[in-house]
Amino acid sequence: MCGIIGIENNEDAVVLTAAGLLTLQHRGEESVGITLSGKEKMETFRYMGLVSKIFNDEILLKKLPATAAIGHVRYTTSSKSSLINAQPFQMSCIHGNISLAHNGNITNFHEIKEILLKKGAIFNHTSDTEILLHLMAMSKGELADIVANSMRKLDGAFSLVILRDKTLIGARDKNGFRPLVLGKIDNSYILSSETPAIEVIGGKYVRDIEPGEIIVIENGEIKKSFIYESPKKQNTCIFEQVYFARPDSVMFGHTVKEARIKMGEYLALQMKNIKADIVMPVPDTGYCAAIGFSRISNIPFENALVRNYYVGRSFIKPMQNLRDLIARFKLRPIKEVINGKEIILIDDSIVRGTTSKRLANILREAGARKIHFALSCPPIINSCYYGIDTPSKENLIAANNSIEEIRKYLDIDSLTFLTLENLIKACSFDDKRNTEKDNNFCTACFTGKYLTNISNYIPKKS
Repeated sequence: MCGIIGIENNEDAVVLTAAGLLTLQHRGEESVGITLSGKEKMETFRYMGLVSKIFNDEILLKKLPATAAIGHVRYTTSSKSSLINAQPFQMSCIHGNISLAHNGNITNFHEIKEILLKKGAIFNHTSDTEILLHLMAMSKGELADIVANSMRKLDGAFSLVILRDKTLIGARDKNGFRPLVLGKIDNSYILSSETPAIEVIGGKYVRDIEPGEIIVIENGEIKKSFIYESPKKQNTCIFEQVYFARPDSVMFGHTVKEARIKMGEYLALQMKNIKADIVMPVPDTGYCAAIGFSRISNIPFENALVRNYYVGRSFIKPMQNLRDLIARFKLRPIKEVINGKEIILIDDSIVRGTTSKRLANILREAGARKIHFALSCPPIINSCYYGIDTPSKENLIAANNSIEEIRKYLDIDSLTFLTLENLIKACSFDDKRNTEKDNNFCTACFTGKYLTNISNYIPKKS
């Protein structure tokens, strides 16, 4: 999972892009990069770590002149987390200097890479994104045509922002797995993974980039927009609304917060026979669902877990042998609220189950009398190959255990997953939606029904 942004025709392109990336920081904390273009040569800066590297480093200090920029924050899914794989990737070829940033996973990456290697291509990265640069360099025609020709060869998930001189291009795969939206500020257009990155810099959301669409922007105007390959229907990753996207992001005409509240409401209906003293969220992604649950059930909402926002990956990594200690650092219970209470605990999902088990232990130690654990999505039983770093199937607790077996492992009193039907209704705001015929979402992690060929895809081993 990654976050991408691009802006053109703006004297403040550098600052606005950096600010937009800061708003997308939740989509990737491992590396950050920005490409600048406009008045002088195109230049790319990439760093390991957070977006603050851009604000504190040579890009803003030098005040490099640029009227166009693209940026990227990375969360590793398909290749090693290292500076060499930080994006954007910039190349010089027959079509000029081109920079590209990508969100998603290309599932036929290894197959295409093998073909390119036989043609003499030299790879500098291990990321699947690099094959796009090679395909573009080998294509003929106008810039939009070479992007379209390249994308037609790909399977999987790929939302893109591409920069050449002052030309900004946005593109989305034919299934629309990953989000990409269009915004405007003054005489400038913005492309972004999520709407808040547009709004925080003073822009306004215009519309979504459609699945299979390529849009070309120059000098504050949309020069061209076309569908490079007609989609059968939209299949946006439903896990964006369950977990990844910001609550204030707009998807399918509603904020993600509204969708998560609806998830909690449906959970309450599923659990109407369970009575408890309080409903409490696992911060932060369980917060909205817990509000929805409380509204429907009339069980009081309590924010009884305090999250430490200063425990980041750099702190956790060298302390893997102290997992229980880490859990205590990250979440602390308010004992006065929990002690002696029967509680309903709301979280977004269970993946391996180890974090949930430690959390249940913490609540028991805080004096919880009974724990009813509710999840705002169905059991995750399959790996994601489209940009979410889901573990292999053998490490997914729900793929190898029944709900009752998971409940016993967690040592809780009840365990409830939101049904797929209710999840789709919550995310589409349609109580009459037919989950088989009408849903606009990829649900492969819950169903195993993948929308592209994944037989040649090899997930990361690092």
